[in-house]
Amino acid sequence: MKLLAVIILAAFAAAAPGCKHNKSGPGSGQVRKIGGCEVETIKIGTKMKYTQETPDDATWIRVSSVAFAGNDVYKKAALDLTAALASRGVSFYSCSELIHIKSGTCWPPYAVEFRIKLTQQAAERIRIHLEQIPIADHRPSKERPEGYGPFFITCGSGATDWWTVWYREEPR
Repeated sequence: MKLLAVIILAAFAAAAPGCKHNKSGPGSGQVRKIGGCEVETIKIGTKMKYTQETPDDATWIRVSSVAFAGNDVYKKAALDLTAALASRGVSFYSCSELIHIKSGTCWPPYAVEFRIKLTQQAAERIRIHLEQIPIADHRPSKERPEGYGPFFITCGSGATDWWTVWYREEPR
């Protein structure tokens, strides 16, 4: 099931190379069937532009959630994550818009995915950095909050998760 989710999100990341516009919440985007899932793309307006092709083996990092957190939260989380990664010299290939799994077994139901140039060793340093800074005005946590929290950031390659940083409901 994880592999299917990775494939679906990777397909959307490749199809949506920049996050440029803003619409309001689930039900406001383009809907497609991929695999056994109905997937909606919601434009959240991070205004990112890219100049490089995304290699198939690029590392991914996602802002994800189980429940809809609101366009502003996803946008701020994507912008804060962009700044955190850029401050560590990470190169970006692409960014999806907010992907919403409307139906099917794909998981997580909401995600913004970045494709980045990053080794697993360097990713571990990014995890340590993210565990020390707020994202979208929410505190990081090494432990998974009840209900998965408002959002979480996961990093990996292919169908393999390397790590997850959880965020708490209460803003910092």
